[in-house]
Amino acid sequence: MTGAAEKIVIAPEELASPEVDAALSRQLSFGMAPASERVEERRTGFFYRSYVALSLAGLVGALTGWAVLEPFFTDGVEFEGRVEQVNPGYHTSEGNPLTSVHVGGVTVWVDPAATHLERDGEAVPATALSVGQVVSIKGHPIGEEKAARSVSAYEVTLRPEGSEAPASVDLVAAERGAGLLSLTVFAIIAAFVGLFIGAADGLLSRAFHRAATCGAVGMGMGLVVGLMATLFAELAYGLGRMLVLSMGEQGAAGMTTAQLLVQMSVRGVAWALAGAAMGLGQGVALRSSKLLVNGLVGGMVGALLGGLLFDPISLLFEGFDSGEAWLSRGVGFGVIGLVTGLVIGLVELAAREAWVKMLTGPLAGKEFVLFKSPTTVGSSPKSDVYLFKDSEVEPTHALIHAMGEGYELEDKKGAAGTYVNGRRVSRARLASGDQVRVGKTVFVLHLKEG
Repeated sequence: MTGAAEKIVIAPEELASPEVDAALSRQLSFGMAPASERVEERRTGFFYRSYVALSLAGLVGALTGWAVLEPFFTDGVEFEGRVEQVNPGYHTSEGNPLTSVHVGGVTVWVDPAATHLERDGEAVPATALSVGQVVSIKGHPIGEEKAARSVSAYEVTLRPEGSEAPASVDLVAAERGAGLLSLTVFAIIAAFVGLFIGAADGLLSRAFHRAATCGAVGMGMGLVVGLMATLFAELAYGLGRMLVLSMGEQGAAGMTTAQLLVQMSVRGVAWALAGAAMGLGQGVALRSSKLLVNGLVGGMVGALLGGLLFDPISLLFEGFDSGEAWLSRGVGFGVIGLVTGLVIGLVELAAREAWVKMLTGPLAGKEFVLFKSPTTVGSSPKSDVYLFKDSEVEPTHALIHAMGEGYELEDKKGAAGTYVNGRRVSRARLASGDQVRVGKTVFVLHLKEG
């Protein structure tokens, strides 16, 4: 035979050439069509930004918890009893008239300048108090020894004639009950903040199963961990309050600037301890150490800032609170929820190493942080990247694997296939900026620089 075919020799360096990968990509895409045009990337939608969504979720959660709690919460103690004595001949250290009223064996101090008295919803003077009346008292216990403690009232309500009242008032029991209720306040706020923050991302992604799971876990973690943390917070706050009181002068009204600054710091530290529970839900539910750390840091910093602001807010609104700090509590708790969500979102933004951004489809503009490997992409609500309303997407259509310092995409062999930069792939290494098409949905991978 003449003209025998020559052998084709492929060197290793030629096999590793980028042209080989390109040729294989063309073969997998049947080599017939050129790569589709890239989808223009737009700015992330305002409400799709995690720090915005989580801030609003934390705010709504905190205000919901406050609205649930407030009807049952009283500053100091609250009790009912029958008036036994009325002695108006006293004065405050500033010279204001002061009335001593014995109610069920407890001495109650009524200051017309600071105590709100009402009957049938209308304000009445202190002279309306008389022996035999049944009254409801809200006030703060004062005095060092339990046996000699009395109550400084900020609200006195005269009950209708014929109302029943206990023969005596157990002030110690009333204080104990108020103390137990106060121990649950922060845990309940933490539970509602955890519920809303935990559910936020699932709701934005329309993954309602994930939203319900993360929300429920967030609420449970907020309540349980919040109760445990509150014990340490109360201990820290009690020690701090002793320091604040020791800085003041005997009999002086209000707090000095130094006392206020120390009080703000004490409350901030105490609330930061209790606030650690607020952002843990999503990390626990999704078993992600990264999300767990983000939530822990966000909860503590958010609660710290809320605690620092509580006393200035209380002073600012004290004229509207009528003796009770309901308004400052609402604003303070709202700040806690808002800042907790904000910090969790900012920590996530700063700590994320890789994320995908939806360019088309119902979630266009939404970003998904790749916080675990593999990250599932599909039409199942349990997928990490949930693509709904796309008939071409399989329940589990593709996986994104973390491979060392990079990421790799794996197609799960669905009929519609998976495309990277317009080329059909079964498995492909991803670079930052690569666009992936799954069904009718296109998303882009971003890697943190540096």
